[in-house]
Amino acid sequence: MKSCFALSLFITLLCLNNAIARIGEDRLSIERRLLKSGGYQYRDDKTIENRKRGMPYVKFEEYFPNKLDLRIYYKTIDGRKPLSKDIKPSAMLEGWNLHILFIQGKSAIEVYKRSEKITEFELIHLLNLQSGNSFWEKKSHNDLETGKLSTFGFELERNDKMLRAKKIGSNGVMIFSTIVDHQLKKNIRDEQMGEAPSSIDGF
Repeated sequence: MKSCFALSLFITLLCLNNAIARIGEDRLSIERRLLKSGGYQYRDDKTIENRKRGMPYVKFEEYFPNKLDLRIYYKTIDGRKPLSKDIKPSAMLEGWNLHILFIQGKSAIEVYKRSEKITEFELIHLLNLQSGNSFWEKKSHNDLETGKLSTFGFELERNDKMLRAKKIGSNGVMIFSTIVDHQLKKNIRDEQMGEAPSSIDGF
């Protein structure tokens, strides 16, 4: 894990944003709402590892700060509470998996994965939950070629530039802080620059 993360700036901006959006919300508030809606937190290590497979954040985990806290939840479609015996390590039940990466107790990255294809209306609703006092804009190819720092890449950006989003296949969407996206990219570039001299030594 990298310790040179701009945590103070990140936390300050998220606290300002906390009242109007889900990214930046504290863990207890999120879990309280989920538990009332049929939410369940995965705790078994094997199940967690299976749920993480293929997630965009996995290959960048070493660049996150030491205080990163990853939690993965399951939510039923109808609000019914799932039974522990029904949770299988290798197979997802009908409903949603929610991956949240918390930094100092605040949500920084959220991945919503459905057991089947996400409908257009579900996607719009998920984005609306994160719109705050702003609105989402679809980014054109030219916009994405302007040299913006991005670790994950994105298709949508909130107008206030605080949040970004991208689809993950047909059944997932990832919503994340722009500040985190920028800082991860910087951490990766700094490490690559530092390793470059030694990697070419001997040529």
